[in-house]
Amino acid sequence: MRKILSATAVLGVIAFAAVIGVFLLRSDDPGLATEAPLITSPTGAAAALDVAPTGTAAVDLPAGVRRFVIDPSGSSAKYVVKENLRLIDTTAVGETSAISGEIYLSPDGLYAGSASTFTVDLRELESDESRRDSYIKRTTLDTSSFPFAEFVVESLTGFPAGYVEDTQIALTLTGSMTIHGVSQPMTFTVLARQAGDSLTAAADADFKMTDFGIEPPSVQIAAARDEVHIQIVLLAREPAA
Repeated sequence: MRKILSATAVLGVIAFAAVIGVFLLRSDDPGLATEAPLITSPTGAAAALDVAPTGTAAVDLPAGVRRFVIDPSGSSAKYVVKENLRLIDTTAVGETSAISGEIYLSPDGLYAGSASTFTVDLRELESDESRRDSYIKRTTLDTSSFPFAEFVVESLTGFPAGYVEDTQIALTLTGSMTIHGVSQPMTFTVLARQAGDSLTAAADADFKMTDFGIEPPSVQIAAARDEVHIQIVLLAREPAA
């Protein structure tokens, strides 16, 4: 009997170790961008990009003001969340290229006369685990009721007076983020570059789910932490006149 109990205990330890191993192997590499994407010449559909601002007709802008429309073919929104599996940390990463919006810039930086925004379709978020995605969309984010996250830019600091094209610069972007029907102030640290008719950026921010009335997801063997890191990688192009 003692040998049987001992063997059972060993098998239990092996089974538990196997579960831990699976989750550790599933721990995702965030793969966060460390610089603004390099700018290349547009081709195909991107070269023909010419759309009106979101929800409005095209507008005449003052001299010197430029409108850059987000190109989803080179843009993405990514979340990184730590999960806890019985005291062992793993990392969950989800991403989507379903991002739209426009950015208005003047020679001094942000142009306040038109709203600069970007919107992410949360229904399109995907990770390497489809069951996790379904649970988050259905239970955590409730994307049937709150399908989008929207950021409205309010200020941009760090823009140099004499910007040299295709030079990466560090900026701070502040504004209001709306997720799950709740709006909160948010600040992004940004690396950006602009050349010709194109603008690229990698913008990072941190927040807590509970700040937006979201309960961190939790299941029997794993629970997500409250803290979320998000990275928005943008490619935006100035539409043809």
